[in-house]
Formats: sequence, structure tokens, C-alpha cells
Amino acid sequence: MTYREQVITEVKSQTIFFKPESICKELNEWEKSILLLDESDFAKVYKEKIRSEINSFGLQLRMAVLTDIDAVHDFIVTCFLRDPEAVSKYDIFRFIENGHGLIIENEHRQILGCLFEVGYEKDQKKISYSIRLGIDGSIKGKGLGKLLTIYSCLLAMEKGSQVKIGLIHANNFPSLHIHVNQAGWLIDTFYHNLGTLGLCFEFSLPLTPEALLVNRIDLDKVQTYIGEYIEGIDYLLIKSEDIEAIKTLTKNGAFKIAAVITLKQIHENPLLFALPVEMLYDRYKY
Repeated sequence: MTYREQVITEVKSQTIFFKPESICKELNEWEKSILLLDESDFAKVYKEKIRSEINSFGLQLRMAVLTDIDAVHDFIVTCFLRDPEAVSKYDIFRFIENGHGLIIENEHRQILGCLFEVGYEKDQKKISYSIRLGIDGSIKGKGLGKLLTIYSCLLAMEKGSQVKIGLIHANNFPSLHIHVNQAGWLIDTFYHNLGTLGLCFEFSLPLTPEALLVNRIDLDKVQTYIGEYIEGIDYLLIKSEDIEAIKTLTKNGAFKIAAVITLKQIHENPLLFALPVEMLYDRYKY
């Protein structure tokens, strides 16, 4: 039994998904070591590492406070020009007071990144909802969106939340790559009737140490998987602009989108890579 298999078979909840090892990144030795810690120490050590990595770029990570509301609102408007009214100053107040806000800033205290969260309960589960991940163009490409996302997951886990959920525009491929590929989230639902919000995916990640580490996608492995397995049985490839196919996929429920990939030899636009649900939720099929 591999180390990954040992980790997965120790998890008690049948509702936690695990993407197959054949498409996921391998754990490094440091990651293996922190999985031996209890949940509290796991979160503490992982958060310290994230802060250190952000500091290595000459930047600082801190929690948002109420005096940040105006500056954060202005920053969000510049990041989301096509939807500047989606978050009000009152919304930011509510997020900071009832959830948490994360800010990345430079030495001049200029805000260059943010992410907010609000918690609630649904179906007897404690849920942490991520809102408005924004990264300034001057610091994109450093993996900071992924680090903010994981840090928010760790904070929510410390507060007792059981699952992270987010809503994202279906054409926001950079954010889809961060969440689904780099952080390991799974797309659960497609909304095509949200009015001015447009076409959106809802996605989630269970808040356990194992789920945070073993679901991250290795895109080279995905290409190998596509070459070795049977399309329509072992996986599906959906064109990201094929709305009817996406609606059918999510309504049917037999497959879930586990990765967002680019295969120029097949299609110019990104493709949605979906796996059978029994492969994702059966802990012993690895």
C-alpha cells in the first residue's frame, strides 16, 4: 500500500472526494510530514509556510480589518471591471465581521491581493464560502492566488468548517485553474440562469488535511491518463464553451469536473476534464 493509499483509507467520512492518484501531484517529504500532525498543528505549520513564501516576494499577508473597507473596495473594482457593483462596501464589512478577509500588500501598504470568506450552515454542515479572489496584474504568475486560497481554507478549518465552497464565472479560466487544478477543488454544479451573474460554476473542497494535499492536479499526468483510458467511460472531455453539454453533464450527475486543461491539438479553448463519481468518492479505487 502506498503512502497516499494509507492516508486515504484512514479518512472516515464517505462524503469526502479524492481525485485519483493517476492525475494528481505526488506529495513531497514536507507534505508527508505535516499529514502526521493533528489538524490544529497541520493548519498552524502550513499557514507559517504560506506566509514565508509570500514574504519571499517582498510582500506581506495580513488579515483585513474594518479600516481597509474603502481601499479594498477600490482594489476589487479595478480587478473586476466587468462587474464592479458585485461587492458593496457593506458586503466587505459583513465579510470581515462574520468571516475573514485576507490582504496581500507591499512595503508601501498598497493592496495587491485579497480574498474574503463568510461562514454559514446548510444541511447540518458548517460551510466556508470564498468570495472575491483578486490579484493585481503586477504580481500575477507567482502562485499567490493559490496561496491565498489555501490559507483561507486553513483558517476555515481551524474554525470548524467542514467544506469550502465558491461560485465562479464559467469563463474565468485563470481562477478555475487556481481552484480546480492547483488547490484541488471539484466542480459540483453549473448555473445557467443566475441573471446578471452570468454562467457560473459552484465548486467545493472538503476541509481536511488530506483533501487539501492529495487532490492537486498534475496536468502532465492528465494527458497521460487521456492517452491510456477510454473517453466516455473512464473520463469525459467537454468543450468549455459547450453550454448544453455542461448542463447535461451536471444534471446527469454521473461525472464531475476534476480538472481544467488545454490541449491545443484537440481544441483551441480550455477543456473540462470530468471523471466518474464512483472514482472520486470510492476511497478504495486507487
